[in-house]
Amino acid sequence: MLKTSTFISAIFVLLVVGSFFYQRYEKNHQFQTGGEFAQFLATEAVRDAKENNHVLLDYTPESIQTVENILGNLHDQYVKDPASVSANGLGAAYGAYLGEVIRRSENGARWERDDPMAGEKSYPLHWAGRVSFPITWCYKRIVNGPEDNVWSKYLELKRHGEDLKAKKTL
Repeated sequence: MLKTSTFISAIFVLLVVGSFFYQRYEKNHQFQTGGEFAQFLATEAVRDAKENNHVLLDYTPESIQTVENILGNLHDQYVKDPASVSANGLGAAYGAYLGEVIRRSENGARWERDDPMAGEKSYPLHWAGRVSFPITWCYKRIVNGPEDNVWSKYLELKRHGEDLKAKKTL
């Protein structure tokens, strides 16, 4: 009887101590901002591009064209067999990469975690006087095809930003 109660007590102590360390681990690995989460996802896109597409993404605006090509290939796969492509996961990773390219190359571009209209964890990117959702862009590109070309969307926003700068200098 004593051995059983000692065994149960030991298990209880292990569970309490294990729970404490697990909670501490989780707390230290949570993303504090939308930008931290986006940076994490962007690195996943870089890894995926290298491993599955044999291309190096370098965070330059020109690399968005490479991402467009990757998303086009993913769309082709998706059309053949939707279950073969994680449109949500890959859309999030490549969308975060696009947003990181923009954030790193454009003054004032910034991530948020939430948006009043799109809701929690929608990860809007504020840039060029607009709110954009590059994660949604990439998801739609995979699912819908070329009509949701991400390079075209980037160029449109880039032009809008340049127009805003020109108006401010007048």
